[in-house]
Amino acid sequence: MTRRAVIPLTFLVMAFAGALAHRVSAQGDQPLDPMVIKWDKGPDKIDVSKYPAEMKRKYKVFTEICGKCHTLARAVNCDFAVEDDWERYIKRMMRRGRGIITSEMAQDAFEFAVYDSKIRKKDLYEQKLKDAARR
Repeated sequence: MTRRAVIPLTFLVMAFAGALAHRVSAQGDQPLDPMVIKWDKGPDKIDVSKYPAEMKRKYKVFTEICGKCHTLARAVNCDFAVEDDWERYIKRMMRRGRGIITSEMAQDAFEFAVYDSKIRKKDLYEQKLKDAARR
């Protein structure tokens, strides 16, 4: 292997090791909440075949950034539904990710998550809106 080939390969290995270390350290030694464990055991895909092309593109970003540090199932099955839920969660992930998630990626993931919640989690979305209006 030439020196030119070794440098990119070394970079990829280091990036993978860093992402893996981040995944482990993000969970730490603290036990996961039972609800999070339930989310992790659920489906890890969303059927976006009937979603608009732009949402399909944003779903790819959503899966990319959400799967970097935890199971994708957690993001798919969580009880986040309304805009405030997703905004708070994605901002927290951006802080934890420290540069792994760009603001453009976060915006795409946010827009997908809210759109998906209005479709796939419609009842939960509407209930959370009603609860917020009562406060």
